[in-house]
Amino acid sequence: MTQVQELRFLDHQDASWIGRLLDVVQDCVDLPWRILLQRLELAEIDAPPVRVAAVVRALRRVLGGRGERGRIARQLRASVLGHPALDDADRAARLAAAAEPLGLAPADVDAMLWADLAMERPVALPHGRPDEAELAAFANMDRIQRALRRAYRVRLRVRADANELVRTAVRFGLIAAARRDERDAIVLDITGPLALFGSTTVYGRALAALAPLLADHASFMLDITCDRDGEETLRVASPVLLPRAGAPWRRSGPGLAERLARDLDALGVRVEREPEPIAHRDTLLFPELAIEHAGVRWAVEIIGFSTEELVTAKLAHYREAGVERVVLCVDEQRASVPPGPMPCGRIVPFRKRIKAAPLLAALEGTP
Repeated sequence: MTQVQELRFLDHQDASWIGRLLDVVQDCVDLPWRILLQRLELAEIDAPPVRVAAVVRALRRVLGGRGERGRIARQLRASVLGHPALDDADRAARLAAAAEPLGLAPADVDAMLWADLAMERPVALPHGRPDEAELAAFANMDRIQRALRRAYRVRLRVRADANELVRTAVRFGLIAAARRDERDAIVLDITGPLALFGSTTVYGRALAALAPLLADHASFMLDITCDRDGEETLRVASPVLLPRAGAPWRRSGPGLAERLARDLDALGVRVEREPEPIAHRDTLLFPELAIEHAGVRWAVEIIGFSTEELVTAKLAHYREAGVERVVLCVDEQRASVPPGPMPCGRIVPFRKRIKAAPLLAALEGTP
């Protein structure tokens, strides 16, 4: 029998020791991260090491700065490293030559040569001292996402409107099924990355992308079944302190469905974005688009990771719900497509981007 462990997360009561941690961080500004970590080990912080580590990971995420420093470090190494500098004058001249085009002082070059390495990157607070509650929220998010990346299966219950959650699961290509339970809550059952044979890292990142949306729901229960010296279910139950909307975890830019919708718009096809979910018994189907072609309305759903059986079952669910004109756009690199013609609907394979013309061609000649 699987054990269920309800996780405890950081909250406002943890602000005092997080504040003490931030005091140490401020004292280490401009020093390498390895020095900060050493001082944190010696600091009197009244919290378990696992919680301190979670806040440090959150701090790295909040502070950022990796990309620009990495670029500068690579440029400096290309200019400074090479044949040995055998005397102080030769060394100083080489440092000055590397520093000038980047607008740096020669004394700063030594400190930045390896600034793209995690432990050698200088500690910086570009936006001032972070808020204790903000760090706690990001640490909680980090813990949830780390658990999701090593899950066999996931079950999420949400009492309020969960359309965005389900559509995000579809948008990221997760193997998921939505239904309503006897209490009218939406239940989302998702296959975890450890249940797959390949692409577990990519799939794990996609699954972790659901976690930020939990902040929009006041009432939810997330069960993450994973392997921790035996099968165990980690339960995340609201309320949990999480980053709000606008946090850097949020995905930006148009997704596959929006790019397809824009291409169809350009061809003069009528497109309805995010049509209403289709309910059949307790099953919920979430097509991302509805299009009208040659006077016929089609539901369009995008499928990422999947198997032949799941694709066939998806079409069957649509047929049982009375929707036979459906197009499943299937990622041919991450999903298996059933061979031969299907009894209803259409399957359009794609790679990276769904092209409008092949999709419309697949609909031609439909009775």
